[in-house]
Amino acid sequence: MKRSTQKGLAWIGVILGALFLAAGGVALWRAGQAKDVLDQITEPASSQREAGVYVLEEDPAQDLAQTAGYRYGGLEEEAFPALEQALGESPDWQRYPTAFALADALEKGERQAVVLEEAYQKSLSDARGYEWTLTGMRLVGTVPVEKAPAPSLPAPEGTPQQFLLYLSGSDIFGDVSTLARSDVNILAAVNTQTKELLLVATPRDFYLSFPQTGGAMDKLTHAGVYGIDASVAALEGLYGVDISYYVKMNFTGFVEVIDALGGVSVYSDREFTVENIRTYQEGYNQLTGIEALAFARERMSFPEGDYQRAKNQMEVIRAVVEKAASPALLGNLSGILEAVEGNFQTNLPQSQILALAPTLAGDWDIRSLTVSGESAYRETYSMPGSELYVILPDESSVEDAACQIQEVLGGSGQSGP
Repeated sequence: MKRSTQKGLAWIGVILGALFLAAGGVALWRAGQAKDVLDQITEPASSQREAGVYVLEEDPAQDLAQTAGYRYGGLEEEAFPALEQALGESPDWQRYPTAFALADALEKGERQAVVLEEAYQKSLSDARGYEWTLTGMRLVGTVPVEKAPAPSLPAPEGTPQQFLLYLSGSDIFGDVSTLARSDVNILAAVNTQTKELLLVATPRDFYLSFPQTGGAMDKLTHAGVYGIDASVAALEGLYGVDISYYVKMNFTGFVEVIDALGGVSVYSDREFTVENIRTYQEGYNQLTGIEALAFARERMSFPEGDYQRAKNQMEVIRAVVEKAASPALLGNLSGILEAVEGNFQTNLPQSQILALAPTLAGDWDIRSLTVSGESAYRETYSMPGSELYVILPDESSVEDAACQIQEVLGGSGQSGP
């Protein structure tokens, strides 16, 4: 476990996805700019589902229009009308039972293009024999599928002194309301009385269940495809806690906030290279937004895989905390506000965000940990038909994290006033 002390108004910028509150945010609120952003990120919105149109890497088509006349395959008939409208013609369409059968049809030439939600396309490469899909399939366009209901996680009344917040990092560039896998899954246990903050990272490949699976097992990252409610329910079941708040951010927000801060200095415990991005040295590295994102996402370079990725994500959070506590935040508050807008969502009401701000002053005891488990291959609810790489949770590791969460929250394991 790592421990550090930081100013409270700094970490609230990271955890709440509202860095402008860290130093001088209230002044901007009076000026109106921060209020406009808070209006946007705290209003419940329906979630957008999109499906990608993929071809083989060597296919000559460079955009959706150039696939007109192709033989298409898909998983859901609901994608057909959107594709028909986008092409201006009725396509040759065949439905397949699983994403794996769809990938097979593309590879064998039975279908020239496939329509598949991005979350499922990315998960294909986690299965044995389908590693080729990571680089062998190319996106040429997207079509809207449908809008899902807005998240139904009402925040508790009043201003809590202890609470649990879920930070979800969606693995997409684009609208934060688009349903996608959650690559970052961090619980923040906050006690404003004792000035304690505990960050608990759960690897995205943790093998568990949530209500949408009907008791079947799946990967934590797949819960995000069903909405933030599913991810919250999965973590509540894993740790035996109640999660009152969430903040969801996408890759666009991650990159733009860090760039607005002028970059961050991130510690790496080893040297490694991410192709087409950079080599990260052992020690501190000054990173741009896209370099920090690559640092936080990389797992193939490490024998520990997702465990090391979770650790690196924590290091990026620490780096942003330190930068947010510096005068750099005041130098570009307007740019940070622009980065937040459209890239963050939360169920924290504006009134509670503003009421919490004064309680966050002073030095905080910040600790972080990552729960562990055993690597395995298992079939999942969301991707039936083949076994995917998963992590079987280590019960003692999970129980220890749950106990530490309860200690920070005063022993209840629940958010409360």
